[in-house]
Order: sequence, then structure tokens, then C-alpha cells
Amino acid sequence: MDFTLTAAEQAVVRQIAARLRAGAPPTDDDLADELGDEARPLLQSLLDKGWLVVGAERTVTLSTIARAVLSEPSDQGDAGQPHR
Repeated sequence: MDFTLTAAEQAVVRQIAARLRAGAPPTDDDLADELGDEARPLLQSLLDKGWLVVGAERTVTLSTIARAVLSEPSDQGDAGQPHR
């Protein structure tokens, strides 16, 4: 898993995490509607890096490792922020 994320990738991860907390797992189309079509290459990058998993009916969720990283308090005092 690649733990180096760009600011744009971090924003997508935060958006997905918020949707999952709300009980509404997004699809890639949902995210593109919310964040713009420029989110699609970011989603692919996050998939390649091991941060995302595509589930049933194209829902996007965080990988087990990504959920663990997000649940750990950051050493910079910014809980829930992916490590860079």
C-alpha cells in the first residue's frame, strides 16, 4: 500500500469516509457527480495505491488498511487525515 497521497487524493478519501459514516456508500458515478469528472483519475490512483475497494454494484469503500490508518490519531494532531 502506498501511503503517499496528494492533497486531491486526501480530499477524495475524506469524501468517501464521510459518505460511509453517513451509511451511503458512493459509486464512482456518485463521486464524479459530487467532485467533478477530475475525481475519476484520482479514484483510479487510490485503487492502485490500495486505499479503495470496489464492492457490489460499483460502490466504492475504503480498504481495511485505509480504515485503520484513518482511525489512528495523526501525530500532527489532525485525526482522520491520511498520512503523507
